[in-house]
Amino acid sequence: MNAKNLIAAAAVFAITGSAFAQASSEYVDFSNFVSTKSRAEVQAELAQANAQAQLAGNTEYVEFGKLASTTPRAQVRTELTAAQATVGSSPEYVEFKNVVSSKTRAEVRHEALQAAGGARQVVGG
Repeated sequence: MNAKNLIAAAAVFAITGSAFAQASSEYVDFSNFVSTKSRAEVQAELAQANAQAQLAGNTEYVEFGKLASTTPRAQVRTELTAAQATVGSSPEYVEFKNVVSSKTRAEVRHEALQAAGGARQVVGG
């Protein structure tokens, strides 16, 4: 039973890992970067920018103060109910309630193994 669980978990990780690998396009490789400035020059620029208040500090925040809403509470609740009703039809939101599979455990396992490329790993052997 443990071996089956490990194989299924490995198949799921392989599938999700490849999905996330394709989705990440924000990574930029700076391993071959060569700086044209010395460390002292960069530190001097940083000190100058900090002195001129050009850098965002960790203590910056937006203070809203006392905000007074002009919308009545009943209208806000009505808008919330309407928004919650449309969320169910949004392609960005999926709610699973009482999901019943039409496939057997063996069929799901077979699909997972196919998705993982049919690779089988012997665990503990």
